[in-house]
Amino acid sequence: MRMDRNKNKPDLVFSSLPDILTVKDLQMALRIGKSTAYKLIQGGEIQHFCIGKSIRIYKQSVVAYLNRALYNNGNVSNSSVPTKEDNV
Repeated sequence: MRMDRNKNKPDLVFSSLPDILTVKDLQMALRIGKSTAYKLIQGGEIQHFCIGKSIRIYKQSVVAYLNRALYNNGNVSNSSVPTKEDNV
C-alpha cells in the first residue's frame, strides 16, 4: 500500500487556519503553551508583526518554522525549543 507523502506536511495540515494568527491560535495549532509560543516569537523562530500591542503571525511563518524544524533535508530533526529535559 502506497502512503501519500504530503499527508502530514504542515501547509496541508494547517489549511483550515486563518492566514493571520494570534498567539492563542499559534498555541492551539502547535499544541504548545503560552510561554513556549512567546519564546518562539521572541527568539525569532517564528516571524511576527504587531498591530499596536497585539502580536500577529502569518500562517506561512508557522509553516516555514515547521519545515525548518522538522523537515531538515528530509530528516526529522530536534526543535530548538527547550524541553523539560533541557532544564535539568
